[in-house]
Amino acid sequence: MFRRLTPFQVTVDLVVACAFALVLIPTGLRMGDGISGIFVVVGMTVALALRRLGPGSALGVAWLTVLVQLASGMQAVPANVAILAVLYATACYGENWVKWAGLVSAIAGGVIAATYTTLTLYGQSDPFVIGSMPQVVFTSVLGSIAAIFVLGLSWTVGLLVRTSRSARAEGARRYQAQQDQHLAEQAVVVEQERNRIARDMHDVVAHSLAVVIAQADGARYAQKGDPEAMDGTLATIADTARSALGDVRLLLAELRHRQGEGPQPLLTDIDALFEQMRGAGLRLQHTVSGTELSLPVGHQIAVYRILQEALTNALRHGRPDSPVLVDVAWRDAGVTLRVENPAQETTAGEPLGHGIPGMRERAALVGGSLSAERTAAGSFLVTAFVPVPSAVLLDGLR
Repeated sequence: MFRRLTPFQVTVDLVVACAFALVLIPTGLRMGDGISGIFVVVGMTVALALRRLGPGSALGVAWLTVLVQLASGMQAVPANVAILAVLYATACYGENWVKWAGLVSAIAGGVIAATYTTLTLYGQSDPFVIGSMPQVVFTSVLGSIAAIFVLGLSWTVGLLVRTSRSARAEGARRYQAQQDQHLAEQAVVVEQERNRIARDMHDVVAHSLAVVIAQADGARYAQKGDPEAMDGTLATIADTARSALGDVRLLLAELRHRQGEGPQPLLTDIDALFEQMRGAGLRLQHTVSGTELSLPVGHQIAVYRILQEALTNALRHGRPDSPVLVDVAWRDAGVTLRVENPAQETTAGEPLGHGIPGMRERAALVGGSLSAERTAAGSFLVTAFVPVPSAVLLDGLR
């Protein structure tokens, strides 16, 4: 029956209704309508105050007030303008039955008001002034059309506002659903990429442990036949185990799945990757600066995969007549990768797929970072940093 309004809305409605009453009650007294005039003003004021809180109740109060007004023989008064606000509220805020009751009230009220006014004027005037009954009927019909137009216009405006508000709410719900779907798709993409990374790390660790086991078995025999070879064997075991430990730490963040084995690309395969992309038609120009550092296998795979995905995106979405610039910069703290290609005009924003989320995930899992964005010149720039683990840096300082 009643709608939930905010305190501010309730306050506004009460202030408007009180101002309406303060203005019209003195007017009603001056017009000499007496108690009936005061009742009409008070009734319309109550209907005006209830129009948003309870549109159905406001419509009922307005009808009761009009019936008293008709029964007392009063003509239309300024307070009747509140009916327009009530009809607007029935269409804008009311329930389904209240909305249609408002339309019926607009039609019926227009006919009643026009007929009542015409008959009142006919009864108060010389019949020869008004004319014959056909003329009275004609006047009533014209008056009804005009009254229905005014009252119906107020109801129609309310309905249009209601439709617009519903459309905005539906648009907001649809946008939220699209956002939720986008986040779900991103989560699936990240999970799939983590599964692939877990497979890569699984192969790396399996290889490292196999080397450790083989070297340990060899050390058992070397200590008998060639004790001096023990140092080299133990150094190999330490290096391999240290690299495997870093890879195991990465695996702790992964959800493991059983997947097939496959060869792992390393830094030594990057030149072959560049030649492969050139053979596919990519105009690739690359530079390498700084002194290459020793990276664990997991970090090497991350570097290779990031370059591979960035160049693949450049091949798919870049302009084939423009060169792709690749810069590999080695620093003391790690390696910075920079891939820039002129993007096609139809490429808008960051595409949803495995590429960019996968590159970000690979960089994050080895402690690095990655950004992918459009530049002011219209190019698409991928910048990644893969750090050198602290254990490797310490070994380089010894």
